[in-house]
Amino acid sequence: MSSTLRIRHLDVLLAVAAEGSMQRAAQRVHLTQPAISKLVRELETMFGAPLFDRTKRGVTLTECGHALAVRAEYLRKDIERARDEVAAIRHGTMGELRIGALPVVESALLPQSLMALRKVAPALRIRVQEGTSAALLDQLRRGEIDCVIGRLDSGADGRDIQAEKLTRLPTRIVARRGHPLAARKRVTPEQLAGFPWVLPQPGAPIRSVIDGIFATAGIAAPVPLVESTSIRLNYELMRSSDMIGVMPDAAAAAYNAGRALAILPFDLGDRLPWVGVMTRTAPPSHALTLFLRVLRENCG
Repeated sequence: MSSTLRIRHLDVLLAVAAEGSMQRAAQRVHLTQPAISKLVRELETMFGAPLFDRTKRGVTLTECGHALAVRAEYLRKDIERARDEVAAIRHGTMGELRIGALPVVESALLPQSLMALRKVAPALRIRVQEGTSAALLDQLRRGEIDCVIGRLDSGADGRDIQAEKLTRLPTRIVARRGHPLAARKRVTPEQLAGFPWVLPQPGAPIRSVIDGIFATAGIAAPVPLVESTSIRLNYELMRSSDMIGVMPDAAAAAYNAGRALAILPFDLGDRLPWVGVMTRTAPPSHALTLFLRVLRENCG
């Protein structure tokens, strides 16, 4: 009996887990049922634990089996990525880089970094995925994207994910042109609390900063009428109402220059959380290594 873990073992483990049946798993991976059973027994011998509970209705993962299946999924995706990367290099290309991007980096940091990356890796295919921090971090853990760029939060560092601080991007409080607070030389938390807001969801780093401002002032933080991280949607909401919101400095400056929004005179100071890049603890691909270098250079 072999004591070496092979890719075929991983395929069989994942197939049986997905199908809940040795027979259906055999059809899925084009093996006989005795071969499936043999490979499962080899796996259980290697790891010294039962991986499946067998009943008349089929098979289900044990706790040990579930833990191994999660890691097997990661390993299969890493092997597929390695195969793609080697094939790309063999054919004279750079392969693909998959980036998860949060709104705070979309105005300046990410576009500038991507343009710099194109100069050193013009053949690299780049795919940018948008979403919430939680959703993108889940995709990162599953190996579906290579990194996430945005504000760092409590879920951005752990056993399987590492976070690197890059910079503190200035953030502005904004409202429409002609807003009752736009002409003031100074705005207080009490005045800000008197208007409706559009803000990210609770727990988002910048939301925590805004809530902290009102807590420090001893007043209740406003409950936003809309919770959103979309710069474009937030602009449309503020442009046509008295709602107040927050934007990265680059986006706020662009809307201000176009006379669409006004930057309110309230300094967030050093309260702003770090913007950084989050990656899996696994060794990075060549494409990701290049991108991380460009990011660091772009952030000084």
